[in-house]
Amino acid sequence: MQKPIINATVSRASVNADPTFKIVVPPNVETNELEYVLTRVMYNMVRIYARGKHIPFEDALVQYKEAMAVHIGVVHDQEQKAKEEQDGR
Repeated sequence: MQKPIINATVSRASVNADPTFKIVVPPNVETNELEYVLTRVMYNMVRIYARGKHIPFEDALVQYKEAMAVHIGVVHDQEQKAKEEQDGR
């Protein structure tokens, strides 16, 4: 039995346009399933980054952890701003 956990696509209206991301997590996905998938993806990203930069995995992990915190903060700020604009604030 297979179960889709996450479906992500990116599209552009034109070559120079900003990308539009669509990420769908089906409602029947358990938190632990999603965490496992995302953790494995992040692990592979850190591993590939470390190999490409010729640095130890542990150093790459520290750098990625800091970068992810910044990116998550930016996404949060963008979501909040969009919500406020939608609410007419």
